Amino acid sequence: MIGIVKRRIYYSAMTDALFVDDPLNDPSIRSLNLLGVTSRDALDHWIYRRHRVKDAYTCNKKLKWLLYEGHRLEYNSLKNCLSAMPATERSKYIASLPDSSEHKSKLMRVDKIMPFLGSGGIAAYDYALYLALAQTGVRLGYITIREARVFSHEIARIAQRQYVSWDEYNVGCIAGMYYSAPPEGGEVMPYSTYNQYMITRLLARRFSAKKLIGWQTRL
Repeated sequence: MIGIVKRRIYYSAMTDALFVDDPLNDPSIRSLNLLGVTSRDALDHWIYRRHRVKDAYTCNKKLKWLLYEGHRLEYNSLKNCLSAMPATERSKYIASLPDSSEHKSKLMRVDKIMPFLGSGGIAAYDYALYLALAQTGVRLGYITIREARVFSHEIARIAQRQYVSWDEYNVGCIAGMYYSAPPEGGEVMPYSTYNQYMITRLLARRFSAKKLIGWQTRL
């Protein structure tokens, strides 16, 4: 078992990919630990604008959703649907849907990312987002430090059972970000382009928390 400081390092490593994508539109906020010193106004704006969290009730509701369902629930449903079809049939089915259909956009994304993911799928994104929202919730007074610690610990242990390494976890997180990102102009960026861009940025980080702690560290 490790202490609180080491756990915080571990949780920070679990959100590395999330913060590489600059979720708060502020490049100075480069890690989970910096949320504790970020202005309340900036956090309040982000957590409401992007996640519709505005009070203790909506914060707990969002965290429970990420813990028990998350983006992975819909992704897994669509993946199972496509997996039941031969590759040629998948392409025909997706092409037959209206271009303006959100369902089509999501299926296109799933079709692009599912060959690269293991059984954990995009769950890593839900877990990274949970950790970031929980930390923000504590800062804004929506949840207690104890609540955040207990469930963050549980999230990390679940992630360790679903992924075998930091690399596999980060690939799952990046895929989840790709899947859940709102489409721009109806275009879906090639997943290989997005993934390579994100991996390159991750590798370029000088102070990556994952360099300080192993994936299978007993929590």
